[in-house]
Formats: sequence, C-alpha cells, structure tokens
Amino acid sequence: MYLCGCRGEISRKIDLEAVADRLRGCPGVISVGVHEALCSREGQEYLKKEYDEKGLERVAVGACSPNIQGLIVSRSLEEKGMNKYLFDQVNIREQCAWVHSDRAAATEKALSLVRGAVAKAERLVPLEDIEVPILDSALVIGGGVTGMAAALDIAAQGFKVHLVERTGELGGRAYKLSMTFPTHNCGICCMQYCKECVFTPKIEDVTQNKNIEVLLDTEIEEISGGFGKRHVKLKGKDGRTKEFDVGTIIVATGTKTFDPNRIPELRYEHPDVITTVELEQLLVEQRESGEGLRRPSDGKRPKTVNFIQCVGSRDRNKGNLHCSLVCCTYAIGQAREIIKVDPEAHVYIHYIDLRGPYRGFEEFYDAAKEEGINFVRGRISEIVLDKGKMFVRALDTDSDTLLNIDSDLVVLSVGQEPADGSDRIAKMLHIQTDIDRFMKDINPMFPSEFRRGIYVAGTAQGPKGIRYSIEDAKASAASAVEVMKRGKVKFPRIVANVDETRCRGCGRCEEICEYGAIAVVEDKQRGVLVSKVDEIRCEGCGTCAVTCCNKAITVYGFLKSQVEAQIRAIVQEEEG
Repeated sequence: MYLCGCRGEISRKIDLEAVADRLRGCPGVISVGVHEALCSREGQEYLKKEYDEKGLERVAVGACSPNIQGLIVSRSLEEKGMNKYLFDQVNIREQCAWVHSDRAAATEKALSLVRGAVAKAERLVPLEDIEVPILDSALVIGGGVTGMAAALDIAAQGFKVHLVERTGELGGRAYKLSMTFPTHNCGICCMQYCKECVFTPKIEDVTQNKNIEVLLDTEIEEISGGFGKRHVKLKGKDGRTKEFDVGTIIVATGTKTFDPNRIPELRYEHPDVITTVELEQLLVEQRESGEGLRRPSDGKRPKTVNFIQCVGSRDRNKGNLHCSLVCCTYAIGQAREIIKVDPEAHVYIHYIDLRGPYRGFEEFYDAAKEEGINFVRGRISEIVLDKGKMFVRALDTDSDTLLNIDSDLVVLSVGQEPADGSDRIAKMLHIQTDIDRFMKDINPMFPSEFRRGIYVAGTAQGPKGIRYSIEDAKASAASAVEVMKRGKVKFPRIVANVDETRCRGCGRCEEICEYGAIAVVEDKQRGVLVSKVDEIRCEGCGTCAVTCCNKAITVYGFLKSQVEAQIRAIVQEEEG
C-alpha cells in the first residue's frame, strides 16, 4: 500500500504517516510506503525498486485522480511485469483532503478509504486487455470548415473518408462570410474580404480528393456497432440510402445562430432590425454595387446604426447561459466596415462586457474607437417603435444614464447554439452533452483509444472561431489517423461478464443495454437461453448488472466480492 502526498496537496491536510502506521498491521500487507509524488519520475523509480525488492503481487495506492495520474503510476508497475488489473487507486485528494478542513477527521476518512482499497486489491483478478481491430476508413459528420479540414488531413494519409453534409453545399456558415476579423493577413494589400482566408480549407480541394466521398443533402439514419467497426446508414433527401462500415468518426456538426424572435422586445419582425448574418449580405451587396450600405425597409442610407451584443447569449431567461465568443469581434469588424463605407455614420455597440479571446483583439478594438465607433456598456431593455421611428432604449451603466437613441438600423449580434440534429447524433454515438447542450469531449490527457474512435471537433464542442475550429479538426484527424495506422488497439477489459450458470435468459439485460452489447442466444450444448456480451461494444457502464434479477452479471474490476469487501473495510471502524 502506497500513499502519495501530492506535493503537499494531500499531506498538508492528512497525516499520511499515521495512516501508514495503522495499515502496517493489516493482514496481507507486506509493505506500506509514503512518497510526496508517486507520479513523478522519482516516485515511479521508487515504486519499481519496491516491486523488485519486496516481490509485490498487487498494489493499492491512496493518491489523487485514478483516471489521470493513476494511469501513470500503474504503467510504471506494469513495466516491471505486474498485471495492471492487480492495481487499485483510491482518491484521497478530491474526495478527502480538498473537502475537509479538520485534519484529524480527514485522516480518519483517508484511513477508511485506503483500507477499502486494500480489501478490494486483495480480491482483484489478473486479466488481459481486449484487442480491437480498427477499420481503415473514417466518417466525418458535417461539411463545414472543421469537417473539411479533418477530412483533408485524414485523406492525405491515404485513408478513405465519407464526408456527410445535411445541406446542399460544403463550407458551412464560415463560407457565407465575406470577411474575417482579425485574421492572418496575406500581406500589406489584405483587405480581410476573402472568405477563403489562408488557413481555411478549400471546397475544391475536398471535392477533387480521390480519397474523400462527399455526400450532400444526406442525413445520418443510424450508427451501430462498436469501437473499430461501426455500421453507418445514410439517407439522402432524394430517398436514396447508403450503408458502409468505418473505423473512426469525426463529429463536426457545428452550430446554428440564435433565433431573435425568441426575444419579442427586440422587434426582429421589423425590416430594419436585422442580424449580423443578414448585415453581412447587405455589406456584400453594397461592395458589389458601390452604392453604399442601404437599409432593407426603404433602401435609404442608415445614418445611425446600433449593434446589440449578446442576443441569445449570457441570458438566463430567454437565451443561453454561455458566451458565444466570436460575436464581439465580428460586430466590431462590421461596425468598422460601415464607417469605412460612410464616415459620417454614427455607430453604437451596446455590450455587457467585450470579450475577444483571440490574438490581436485589443488592437482591433482600439482601432475601432479611434475611427469613431461608440461603445456603450449596458443591456438593451427594448426597441421602441413610435410614429414611424425606431428607438433603442438602453442604460449606459458607466454614466448611469438612460439612453433613447433614434436609430435607422439595428443589428442583433446573435449567439451560437448547438446545430439542429446534433442532439440526435450525440445520443446515437453515446456522447455526453453539457448544460449548454454542446457535446463533451473526453479529457485530452487520456490515451486516444479511450475515445473509442469517436472525436468531437470544432463548434460541436461549443462556440469558437474559425482558426481554433480548424486546429481542433487537425488534432482530431491526427488522433483518428494514429488509431487507424495501428490497425489494432488494446482496450481495458472493464466490461460486463455473464455467469451462464446463473443466467436464465430472461432478456432484461438485452432490453436495457443502450450500446447493443448484450444479447440472449441459445446455448446449443445445454439447450437453454443465456446472455452473451460483445466485449468490443460494451462500455462497462454496469446497467445490465443492476438489472439482472439473478445477479448473473458483473463488471470486471467491480465484481460483487470486490465491491462488498471494499465497503466492509471502509465501515469496519463504525461496526467495531
């Protein structure tokens, strides 16, 4: 049994030497040690030396998170020849040291937890990893810039890519823009008018790549199977269907913009209240005509333009809690464009806080102020229509002044939210979603195989800019390529196991399993029905074990005998 001080994070709150002294009398424990950082190089060398000198058969550790540092610690012992399934780590940092101020009480709780780890470790059984073959083809869901970038990188490594886009064109919303702010300039002549900026993947490169099959106007009907081989069913708008198998999947479903009709007081039904997306089209039209910006209602030049930020974002009541990240940057860019077209125009940007988490934003903002753009801090209460005129009613919180600005054009900076249908894809692939309904990716510190061949990229994870979405795509593509190049990967055998002597073939487990990993089949030798587990599909969630009325199903690493012994050891002081 080894205890880690976590460089003071644990040892300041828990008396580890006292815990160690009380553990030394436990039956079966031949060594108890304390080290300040077991996950460090010195800590790993210490464990290896202990393993060699004392002939350890199995090890329990009291330290921090077993899901990250625990992998490092167990790997060092595995290198010495110990079966990694004979290792158990209990968390005495987050679950003990960090949540208790009373050192004596925290020490007692830590003792109970590590005593439970010892009891469980005594009953662990040696196992071997599951070897999973990986097909050498990929599915990319979403044909925006993230999906295109991922598809190009995977195809460049010689793998077949099926790129599925639900609409009739590639490029997503990024390709509907005519300018980006700020960007990597092509040179001194760059006007930032090119939607195909230097770092944006080109549609022609995708459509002409022999390794990429582009499937437009196509929806994902079903994805079945498991890690390494998933069966995909597609259906086009013309009714045609297509099926194929893939080894990896990139989810790049993107986002949609918030519908401002959900906030009636912003009067989006008025022709001169438009979104930043609609203003983009007006700016393109004026650039082509050379006649200047014209408002939709009567074609006149707007002399006063008000931008309203955070429409649908950071709004607990009628929108979303999250910040959409790119709205401030883009609104400032559009405001500068209006001033460039008509230097006499009065432009206001109403904001709660300006947020520009990208390089060059501060200089971008300073330039806008120098050009005469007015920044007003405070939420807009409403847009008032009175006698043919439009007024923006707002509180300037910096000066504590109520404003009533006569406006010719109001621009709503609408935020981003998950794309339509992304929740269905998430459910289909068993991807967790967060409170904001965006998909959650697995901790990048985990080995790539922990993602089971599914990678969430770009704004499917949440709002972000084009540059960062593409970097995300490249990282996801690299991980997918790495797995496919290996051809086979080993995966931990933390899966369900059926005791066929107890199983009566009732089928409850088959009904409850959302992964399709367990099925009732006929045992022809005995002439009875029994449940069989597909270990590659199984996620080790334990739902089937809970459902089984005969207690015929357990999960490796969490066998009934192991868990029961752990609980009894934890509470033994109270019973005494």
